[in-house]
Amino acid sequence: MALPSPSALAALLDGELLGPVGEGPIRRAAIDSRRVQPGDAFFALAGRHRDGHAFADAALAAGASLVVLQRPGAGEAPPLEPLSGPRLLVDDPLEALQRLAAWHRRHNLRQVVAITGSNGKTVVKNALTALLASRYRVAASPGSWNSQVGVPLAVLAAPAGAELGVFEAGASAPGEMARIAAILQPDYGVLVNVGLAHRAGFGSREVTAREKMRLFRDLPATGWLIAPADPLLEALPVPCERLHPGAAAPRVIERHPTATGLLLRLDFGDDDLRLLPVSTRSAPLVDDLLIAMTAALRLGIGVEEILAVLENYSFGPTRMETWRTPDGITIVNDTASDDPLSVQAALEAVAASPEAGGRRLFVFGGMAELGASEAREHAVIGQVAAEQGFSHLLLLPHPAQRHTAAAWRAVQPDAPVLELADPTALRDTLRTLARRGDTLLLKGAARQGLAAAACAIWESMAPRRFMVDLDAIHENIARFRALCGPEVAILAVLKAWAYGTELARLATALQESGVDWIGVSAADEGATLRRAGVHLPILVMLMDIEEVDKAVRYRLTPVVYSLAFAQALVAALQAMGARCDVHLEIDTGMGRLGVPAAEALAAARLLRASGVVRLTGLMTHLSSADDPAADACTEAQLERFQQQVAAIRAEGDGPLCVHAAATSASVRFPTARLDMVRLGLGLYGLHPSPAVAEAMELQLAVAFVSRLAQVSLWPRGQAIGYNGTYVVEAAEQRVGIVAVGYNDGVPWRSGNVGEVLVHGRRVCVLGRVSMDSMAIDLSAVPEAAVGDEVLLFGAHEGQVLRPEETAARAGTIPYELLVNVDSRRVQRLFRGD
Repeated sequence: MALPSPSALAALLDGELLGPVGEGPIRRAAIDSRRVQPGDAFFALAGRHRDGHAFADAALAAGASLVVLQRPGAGEAPPLEPLSGPRLLVDDPLEALQRLAAWHRRHNLRQVVAITGSNGKTVVKNALTALLASRYRVAASPGSWNSQVGVPLAVLAAPAGAELGVFEAGASAPGEMARIAAILQPDYGVLVNVGLAHRAGFGSREVTAREKMRLFRDLPATGWLIAPADPLLEALPVPCERLHPGAAAPRVIERHPTATGLLLRLDFGDDDLRLLPVSTRSAPLVDDLLIAMTAALRLGIGVEEILAVLENYSFGPTRMETWRTPDGITIVNDTASDDPLSVQAALEAVAASPEAGGRRLFVFGGMAELGASEAREHAVIGQVAAEQGFSHLLLLPHPAQRHTAAAWRAVQPDAPVLELADPTALRDTLRTLARRGDTLLLKGAARQGLAAAACAIWESMAPRRFMVDLDAIHENIARFRALCGPEVAILAVLKAWAYGTELARLATALQESGVDWIGVSAADEGATLRRAGVHLPILVMLMDIEEVDKAVRYRLTPVVYSLAFAQALVAALQAMGARCDVHLEIDTGMGRLGVPAAEALAAARLLRASGVVRLTGLMTHLSSADDPAADACTEAQLERFQQQVAAIRAEGDGPLCVHAAATSASVRFPTARLDMVRLGLGLYGLHPSPAVAEAMELQLAVAFVSRLAQVSLWPRGQAIGYNGTYVVEAAEQRVGIVAVGYNDGVPWRSGNVGEVLVHGRRVCVLGRVSMDSMAIDLSAVPEAAVGDEVLLFGAHEGQVLRPEETAARAGTIPYELLVNVDSRRVQRLFRGD
C-alpha cells in the first residue's frame, strides 16, 4: 500500500520539504541506499559505524522520490545533505520512521498480535503466521525484524488489504519497548519467555520482565495475553485475560520419539485427542508451537486446520535446522539466538536424538550482553555440554570462553577442547575431525558468523551442491522494479517447486525481498507455502477441480483457464458454501490454456454472477515475446488481450489486476507490463533468449558445483566411458572423473560437447555422461587434483559459466536444465539475506 504523498508526509512528521518534490504517493520506506527502488522514501539513519546521510545522494540516484534527513542543528552533529534533489528535514529520522509506521498501523491494519520474549519469538511468529494464513490476509515481520528500526519497517511492509498483523518486538535497553508499543498498538499479546538476553542492558531478570510487559500495558479489555506461569510476570498487571500455554487446550499429554522428531498427543478439550508429528525433538520448539496453536485457536482457526498446517512443520533456517551430508555427518545449525536458555535447549535436543553410533561435537560462539552474569552463564553451558555427552568442545573467540572450557574440563577432563581463531579455522578443522555418524551442533548468534560457517562446513562436505544467491535474486528484483516502475506489481513464478531449488525457502526469502505475489503450478505447492508462513497472495496456474477445498483452506487464487473449469469451480464452491478470488486467463494466441477470446466475456459474466467467485484479475500468456522475429505476433496478442480487458471492465466496476508479461515481455515490451509482471528465469538472472540478454543485464544467482573424484593419465588409444565414444589421440591425456551424472541433472547429451570450469578454465566433457559421473579433459589444468571443485554451470567464487550456454550445448533450454537438478542427491545451499 502506497504511503502518503511527500506534502502529506511532511505534515505528518512535522518536517520541511526542500527541492523539486513531486506529489505522487511514496511506494515504501527504505534505509539501505543499495536497495532503494524507484518511488521509495529513503530515511537516513545514523548507525554505529555509518551514517545514512552519507548515502542520500546514492539513494536519489537509485530512484528515491524523497530522502528524509536530520535538520541541521537538531542533533549532535550536522548531517550531510545531498547537493540537490527532493528532501524532507526532520528532527530525528528514526523517530520520523517510527511515527510513520504508527500512522500506517492505525490506518491500514485491522488488528495486531505482538510477540516478545528472550528467545523463540521468530519461531512462534512464523508458526502463528502459517496458521492464520489459512483464514486471514496476514502481515508479519520479515525474518527477525524486531528492533527499533526493524519493527517500523515490518509494519510499513504490510501488504495491501492485510487483516491481521503478527509482529515481533525486541528491546535491549529500558524505554525501547514503550516506543515499539506505540508503533504496534497491539490487540493481542504473546510473551514467549523471560531469559537472560540483554541482561547487560537491563541489569536483572526482574527489570527485563517489566520492560517486556510494557508492550502489553495498553491491550484492550477484549484482548488476551499468552505468557508463561512465571511469578515475575504474574506480579505485573495487564488489562485483559491471561492464558498460560499448556494449562488449557491445547495441551501436550504425550511425546513419542520418531526417526525424524516427535509424535505429539494433543488434547484440544472436550475429549478431542489428536496426534501431530513434528520434525524436532527440541522441547522449547514444541513449546513454541504450543503457544502458536493457543493463539490460533483464540483467533478462530479450527483444529483440523491447525493439524494440517503443523504436520511435520518446517522451522526454517537457523532454528535447529538439520543438514545431512552425503558422508553421513549431521549438522545442526541453530545460530539465531545466543540466549542461555536457547543454548541449553539446543544441547538437550541434540543429546536426545538417536545415537547412530557417532560422536556429538559442540561448536560454541559464546553469548553476548549478559553483564555480570557472563562468567557464570558461560560456565553453565560448558558443564551442561559435558554432562549431555558431547565428545568435543570447539570454541570460537569470546571474552568468556575460558569459563566454558574450565567447566567442561571439570566434568570431562580428558575430552578435547579446541580453541579456534575464526570460522575459517573451524571449517578446516571439522573437515578432518568429523566422520560418518557424527553430529555437529553450531550454537551462537548469527552476527558471530556461525551461520555462514555452518554453510561453509556443509558445502565442504557435500560433493554435489546447487547454490542459490539470495542477494543476487534481490538485486534482480530491484532491477525489474526500476525497469517497470513502482506501480507495477511483481509476481515471482515458482513453478516446478521453484525451478528445482527449494520452494518454501525461496518463497520466504522473496516475501522478504518485496515481491507482491507468488505464482505456483499446483494447489499443493500453494499449501506448502502457506504452511511455511508465506502470506502473500498466491496464484495457482493449473489447479485441478478436485483441489477447490485447498484453494479455500489456504486462500489461494486459482487461474480459470476454461469455461468448463469455471462452471465446475462455481458448482464446487456453491456446494461447499465457500468463496474465493480468481484470475481469468484469456488465450490470445498461445494455443495452450486459456478461455478463447470469443468466450472471455461469457466466462467473466458467469464468474461475476455466481455469487461465490470474485473476479480480481485478467491474464494472458505471450507465446514468443523473447523472439524479435515474432514481435508482430506479440503485438497482435497484446491488442487482442486489451480488447477483451476493455469489454470485461465495461461490465463490472471491481478492481482488476491485469497481467500479460513474463520475463521476456517485461524486458522487451513496455506496453505489456500493465498492472503486474510475472518473473521466472529473470529472478535467477537467466535470460530466455539472446534478445532479452542484450536488452537487460541481470545477476546470475545459481551455481551447480561438484568435485573431482579421480584424476588419471591415459595413453593414446584409451577409450573413455560407455561405448568408447571418445578415444585418447595424444600420446597421453590427463582425465578427471567428476562426481556427478545424469541422475543428478547433468544433461546426457552433454557428452563430447559440454564444457565445465575447473580452476576458472574451460574444459571439455569426454565421452558419454554416466548416471553418477562424467569424464573431463584436464590437459589445460595440470594442477587439478582430487577434491577440487568443478563448476557445471552458474556463478561461483568469481567463475561464470552461463546456464544458457550449457543448455544450448546439450540441445535443451535453461528451464529444463534447472528443474532437472536432482533434489535427492544434490544439496541445496542458500547464500545471503
